[in-house]
Amino acid sequence: MQLRFVLHRPRSSQNIGAAARALANTGAGSLWVVEPLGFDRAQAAKLAAGADDVLERMRVVRTLDEALADCLDVVMTSGRPVASAIAPEEAARRLLSCAGPCALVFGDEVRGLTNQELQRAGAVATIPTVLKSSLNLAQAVVIFGYEILKTRGAAGLPQAPPAPLADERLISLLRERARELLLAAGFLNPQQPDRVLDEILSLVRRAHPTRREIELLLAAVAQLDRARMR
Repeated sequence: MQLRFVLHRPRSSQNIGAAARALANTGAGSLWVVEPLGFDRAQAAKLAAGADDVLERMRVVRTLDEALADCLDVVMTSGRPVASAIAPEEAARRLLSCAGPCALVFGDEVRGLTNQELQRAGAVATIPTVLKSSLNLAQAVVIFGYEILKTRGAAGLPQAPPAPLADERLISLLRERARELLLAAGFLNPQQPDRVLDEILSLVRRAHPTRREIELLLAAVAQLDRARMR
């Protein structure tokens, strides 16, 4: 299991440091950061409180695509009401059962993840709250990290899948190719093409397709496109 905690465009270097400390406390996974705004390592180190190893190994990437490209499962977090959202303990069980790279994604401290970004998730997780729905970024990281720490104690090694699963890079390629074909065929509304397309792709992600299955769909889309052009 290769679990990465992905902070998407965090605004506070101190929150990055506090998140690093949470991961050092729980050993829940590695820290990835997408385009940190005005990152100051000295400020991050103040809140890391000795979690320098986590900061040193932290991966900084430019896009969410880059952070998720080889992931077999992606759970995103939100403080907003989301239909079928799962609790942190269920997210921990799901991620620990993944047989390859997987990611738990957190949005920025002001707006969180957009609805469009949430569409890319295999599941969306929400922390139950009472008077206020949103938590501090590092608080959210430590809650999920603790649930993973607890669950890992009782979890066995995941069974290897019978065939390699499709990663996010391959699914994104299918989305791109299908979008072009379905727009040309008049199936998608040109004003809002992504709405229906993301619904279709959410079904694909829930199915956890193998690499070969997505490659077959890509081949089918290519053949339909060639037939359309004749």
